[in-house]
Amino acid sequence: ADRPMRLNPVYSRTLIDQHSYDAALNAVADWMESVDSALQDDKPKFALVRPPGHHACRSKGMGGCLLNSAAIAAVYALDQPTVKSVAILDIDAHHGNGIAHCIQDIPEIRYCSIHEDASSGFLGRSRDDPEDPRSASSDDTGPLGNIQNINLPSGTTWENGYRDALERAVAFLSEQDPDILLVAAGFDALDADLTSKLRLQPSDFKRIADTLKREFGTRVAMGLEGGYCWQGGELSEGILCFVEPWR
Repeated sequence: ADRPMRLNPVYSRTLIDQHSYDAALNAVADWMESVDSALQDDKPKFALVRPPGHHACRSKGMGGCLLNSAAIAAVYALDQPTVKSVAILDIDAHHGNGIAHCIQDIPEIRYCSIHEDASSGFLGRSRDDPEDPRSASSDDTGPLGNIQNINLPSGTTWENGYRDALERAVAFLSEQDPDILLVAAGFDALDADLTSKLRLQPSDFKRIADTLKREFGTRVAMGLEGGYCWQGGELSEGILCFVEPWR
């Protein structure tokens, strides 16, 4: 019952109970299994997990995240003998401040976040929030220049801005010739999701995946971050569209 206390301080709209720590550990384990599958078998796997992780920092959880599964999986990948460089693409509608914080001083890891512009105020926190160790600003490239932030205006669709943003992200991540790509796959950019004002459709996630497969092949590990429009089926449809190119 005392396990969640190990995660203190946990704050910023993040609730925990006696099961939270084990759930977070299981999420990390599933991400690591996805890395193993991509590296050892050339078979991408999607870690269908909760809780998400991309807001969690090195010593604290926040934003509904407890342990940063994607960042841990990236460091785990670097420990493998065939891996010298790792790329992380975060397509959640909200900035992955935690991933940026965790990898900012690891030159072998590049991270790109494509997210809704937080300056709109819709996301509920400002760029100057002291709880955010790294900013969502496009000017924040990290101390080593291994971070790219792409801010999108509210109302962005695939044709009107997102495709171009993805091309920029792929170009940045490809520069270091990564041995594996990790995708922090949030689906709250869906038009039906009320937690952002981006306007992607489920089929657009297949377009994202097609682009990633064309550039990075099968050495891809991915896992669920945000996405909350399950009532109408859009979340599950988006996930199925996203994994389709690798099935």
